[in-house]
Amino acid sequence: AWELPIYLVLGLLAALVSLAFIWSLYKLEDAFESLPISPWILTPFGGLIVGGLGWFHPEILGVGYEAISEALLGNVAIGLLLTLLVVKLLATGVTIGSGGSGGILAPSLFLGATSGGVVGLVAHHFLPTVTASPGAYALVGMGAVVAGATHAPLSAILIIFELTGDYGVTFAVMIAVAVASVLWRQIYGHSYFTWQLAEQGIDLQARRDHSLLRTRRLAEVMRRQVVTVGPD
Repeated sequence: AWELPIYLVLGLLAALVSLAFIWSLYKLEDAFESLPISPWILTPFGGLIVGGLGWFHPEILGVGYEAISEALLGNVAIGLLLTLLVVKLLATGVTIGSGGSGGILAPSLFLGATSGGVVGLVAHHFLPTVTASPGAYALVGMGAVVAGATHAPLSAILIIFELTGDYGVTFAVMIAVAVASVLWRQIYGHSYFTWQLAEQGIDLQARRDHSLLRTRRLAEVMRRQVVTVGPD
């Protein structure tokens, strides 16, 4: 149980990683839109940049399952994990910003595995006999970054539980996911998807039912006198 504070720190780091990820998507998309280049040239131009990054670090190309697997096994050094984190972040932003096709779920898993792997390697280096393997931290990091980037904490928890079937790991995931989600909402408030709607003037937080739920306490609406039916 005393190891759980380390997962709390991982949740804080995951929130910052997911914030940097979404912020880079916004900025790179704006940067590409501002270029005086025709769209049919812009996308191949972005592809050349991603290809150049992939030339030096082919692990970031495609979904990146092989790199994720190696991080889960604890086979990647800290320096390479940090490098892959930054390069994957840039490659995803360039792909989407230049008009390429792609989502944020698989990159979030990649970024979570690399950032969690870094925390796991550091923790295991200083406390080798009492901490979980670095792969456990990579697994928790995957859920925490996904939760921050997508604002889907329950989905992130269920995904990791389905991968492991381990309630112990799930409890660590719940802590990291909760910290990442709360910190993200306090700093920014929008997920990648709701930000896109907000840019079009659609604010999901302004719905009437949300306002009612935010301004009413449970005791005000709870009924204490209820009708009961006997078993017979």
